[in-house]
Amino acid sequence: MQVIETGLAGWKLTLSIGLSVLMPALITFLAAKKLTSQILALRRSTEALVAGDFNTPVNVDCACEVGGLADSFSKMAKRLNNNILRMNVLAYADDVTGLPNRAVVFHLLDQLAKTPGIASFSVLFIDLDGFKRINDMHGHEVGDELLRRSSGRIAEALGKRLEDLETCMTTMGELCNEPPRDTVLARFSGDEFVALLPQSSGNAEELAAAILTSLEQPFEIDGAEVHVGASIGLARYPKDANTPEDLLNMADLAMYEAKRTGRGRVVCVTSVLRSQWQDRRDVENALRHAIENDEICLAFQPRFATPDLTCNAVEALARWNHPTRGPISPAIFIPIAEQAGLMPLLGAVVFEQAVRQCRAWQDQGHSISVSVNVSPAEFTDPNLVRRLLGVLEKYEVHPDLIEVEITETMAMGDFETTQEQMMALRQAGLKIAIDDFGTGYSNLSQLSRLPYTSMKLDRSLVIDVSSRPRSLEIVRAVAAMAKTLGHTIIIEGIETREQYEALSTISIDEVQGFLFSNPLQPDAIPALVTLSKATTSPLQTGTV
Repeated sequence: MQVIETGLAGWKLTLSIGLSVLMPALITFLAAKKLTSQILALRRSTEALVAGDFNTPVNVDCACEVGGLADSFSKMAKRLNNNILRMNVLAYADDVTGLPNRAVVFHLLDQLAKTPGIASFSVLFIDLDGFKRINDMHGHEVGDELLRRSSGRIAEALGKRLEDLETCMTTMGELCNEPPRDTVLARFSGDEFVALLPQSSGNAEELAAAILTSLEQPFEIDGAEVHVGASIGLARYPKDANTPEDLLNMADLAMYEAKRTGRGRVVCVTSVLRSQWQDRRDVENALRHAIENDEICLAFQPRFATPDLTCNAVEALARWNHPTRGPISPAIFIPIAEQAGLMPLLGAVVFEQAVRQCRAWQDQGHSISVSVNVSPAEFTDPNLVRRLLGVLEKYEVHPDLIEVEITETMAMGDFETTQEQMMALRQAGLKIAIDDFGTGYSNLSQLSRLPYTSMKLDRSLVIDVSSRPRSLEIVRAVAAMAKTLGHTIIIEGIETREQYEALSTISIDEVQGFLFSNPLQPDAIPALVTLSKATTSPLQTGTV
């Protein structure tokens, strides 16, 4: 019995010793296993992040250091998600209206065009009539609010609320790689909207007519009643075009036809418009080739100082002689260049040719000032001044001999940017003319803050100065204002002797127009300059 008790005691002792040794090891093993699983979970989450999957949750539930690290990873993933969403919104949403932007339009058109089973869909190209006038008169804040209100009315005319419109974006703001199932409304640019209408949206022409009706009622914004209309072009896929770019171009062309034929209407693409579009595309391709191969040349419209009518400056005008079509009017190829995004290239070519010709005249002993028109696409380029000065340095022409012309509408656009760019041009030594003055709606207090040197009154102000005393008084008042501000006054578009005689009663500095001279080839300018200085009155003797 004693032996048995002794054996039991030994076994208990052994078991006790064994447990005291094994339990810590077991606890350590279990803790290590849990820690390892948490580390593996964290590893899987981080590998998902590296692979670009920012939505995989970090499944680590531990109050340990690994848990703290996992919590940090979760916060980082959340911040990444927020940043990605913000970047996508900036990339694909219009910052004024909140609608999808032009990048979304091209993406969705591509999805619609390449998806099997989609028999047809329609595109409405909507341009607000009179928006620029309202923007100029009331300012950009009213203009932006008008865009927002207009987008709401367009959505209602399409049978939707803005918040219910298809956006074709994921929760992360990424574009869906599938065609839209319902109506999409986007702000394409400026005062232009594009509506994509799948077959399920309804009759496209009826919806377009509803949009026109919805915009006929005035808007009340900041206590002002403003009126805006719309011109709409309608193109159908694949009837009118079978690629996204061509379809948009056709809708755009139909919209311009609506504007040309009276505004406030819907124009559908026709066979005639398709033929015109093909012709325009051919001209665009030829123009691109002409710019790249230095086939654009210049003519120069002389300007004459009053009262002796000596020629002291010229305006450079782009000319294009097509190899098979012959001379193509700037009224045709300049708008095509603007729509095709070719103006920066064309403007660069014109400016360099003008400066090069100025240098050639200097070498012949004639110091002739040359004015060059600058397009909005060029003027907003932050490298504009550096580029112009580089050309002047290349041909060793003093900046004071070159005058940059910008339109009144351009000057009143983004005022802060305009002012900054004009100050840089003046500091560089170039002169600046406000061209086409009288065609826009200038804020005169702002205009007085711009550092321009000349004001060119548009021909629309002088057409009837010889027959309507009130028109003459308007010109007199504008000229007096500009004189008070210290600017040179140039009146362009003078075509009759009666107009000139009426204007001679006003203190103006220079005149320009067909009465004095048509645009001339470069070689004819030095002779004209010499003759104008030698003749007492070129106008009366008919030498000009």
